[in-house]
Amino acid sequence: MKRFNLPLLTFHGLRQTYASYMISKNVHFKIIQEQLGHTNIKQPLNTYSHLTEQDKIKASDLFDEIL
Repeated sequence: MKRFNLPLLTFHGLRQTYASYMISKNVHFKIIQEQLGHTNIKQPLNTYSHLTEQDKIKASDLFDEIL
């Protein structure tokens, strides 16, 4: 992370980033639910459905900066 000057992330932060990124790429919530290990789809829907289209654009732009 130091090599690429990236911010430190906790495990929870990494999960949040992963979920946000998958949502920005229009991955179905059921797949996100299964990959994150939630027992039902309500958890990721309640946690991440507040993301707007602008939030999705911002999230994917962050990953573009890595390249």
